[in-house]
Amino acid sequence: MNIGIPISKTAYTPESYAYYKYLTNKGHDVQLDYDLDPHNDINIYFMGLKPFWKKEKGRAKEIHEYQSLSTPPYANVKNKVKKYINRKPDGRIFLNSFIKNDLNFSDTKPFIYRDMGVDEALFQIPNPSPSYDVVYCGSISGRVGLIKVLLNIAKFYRVIVVGEVTEEEKRILSVKNITLTGMVSREELPEIYREARFGLNFTPNIYPYNIQTSTKTLEYLASGLGVISNKYEWAEYFFNKINYHPIWLDTNICNIIAEAPPPIESYSWEKVLDYSGFMEFLNECIE
Repeated sequence: MNIGIPISKTAYTPESYAYYKYLTNKGHDVQLDYDLDPHNDINIYFMGLKPFWKKEKGRAKEIHEYQSLSTPPYANVKNKVKKYINRKPDGRIFLNSFIKNDLNFSDTKPFIYRDMGVDEALFQIPNPSPSYDVVYCGSISGRVGLIKVLLNIAKFYRVIVVGEVTEEEKRILSVKNITLTGMVSREELPEIYREARFGLNFTPNIYPYNIQTSTKTLEYLASGLGVISNKYEWAEYFFNKINYHPIWLDTNICNIIAEAPPPIESYSWEKVLDYSGFMEFLNECIE
């Protein structure tokens, strides 16, 4: 099959590269690009809006992927707009049942659940003498309370912050014990994680953020790091599921000791895609 997978100029889309590797290893021709050829056999789209009146000219079967729900304000209104305005695809991929149930499509199009996975390069052993104590990787803007947490942790530990920051955020975080890297490439992440003891997960306890998988948490654990996290629905569910006790931010963090992370090989992208029935789903959509 010829399969189109989109990439973004602004967002980190690990699933795109995971799909590319998985499908090419199975002998398929994959177009990994910003604009997809409508004459592919299948095109996968990560959804915002694809209005029904803008039908693609081509033969490609269309799969819509919903990895998240709309964010506040007016999240419910935005979700309803997506539901009724987006054209009907040949199949859908959902991160989990929460997202599927919230969107509540009324048709019988085939679908699968596909959780987030971890790149193979991130399954590693950390440096026994790392340069940093805590790594935070991800967005800062819009995560109310995160800067305060980073400044508090930096009173006791060496912190490296990976991701884009505004000039104002940069000014506030330019203190002793905090190193800002800015945006880095996917290939640089394994070495950065290897140079830390803990990974910080900070997710607003606000719907829908609090029901979505924290990809960075999976990456931290795969890299052998202990996890520091705030409490919210997905985090409590996930850590209970894997029988791991993170360091919760509502405890005293001035003397933290890492519990050895459990093996999470089942979250490698290959196993996640096998478990989801990804290949069987694509075959079903093209029949």
